[in-house]
Amino acid sequence: MPNNKVFTTFQGVIHPWLCDEMGHLNTRNYVGMFDDAMQHFMRCLGHNASEARQENLGWADVRHEIDYVAEVPVGALVHIDCQVEKLGTKSIRYRQTMYLSDTGEVAAENVATSVLFDMNARKAVPLPDAFR
Repeated sequence: MPNNKVFTTFQGVIHPWLCDEMGHLNTRNYVGMFDDAMQHFMRCLGHNASEARQENLGWADVRHEIDYVAEVPVGALVHIDCQVEKLGTKSIRYRQTMYLSDTGEVAAENVATSVLFDMNARKAVPLPDAFR
């Protein structure tokens, strides 16, 4: 089991086109930012996406649980920190925390589970020892 190291894996600006009619980040865009952060997080943990693609492997998200804590207004700077919660044989559960960068306030938290997925066999496969 890896240590509880925290990785900052996303930084962004909340542009007007990411917002809803009330002027704050639309819920569908949280998921996109969390997904981008996850890709970088897996790289931090030793997953090489380019090599994995050559083996027809990728990450499949099987669960997301998002808590929206504070409004994220247009123009805000945000960043996302990620850390491992649990490693399974074929899965990883991780926590992602989105912060308002200027204040440090938590904007949202996502606890997600992803599996390493064989795109040919269409099923989850064991995490490699090097990743673990």
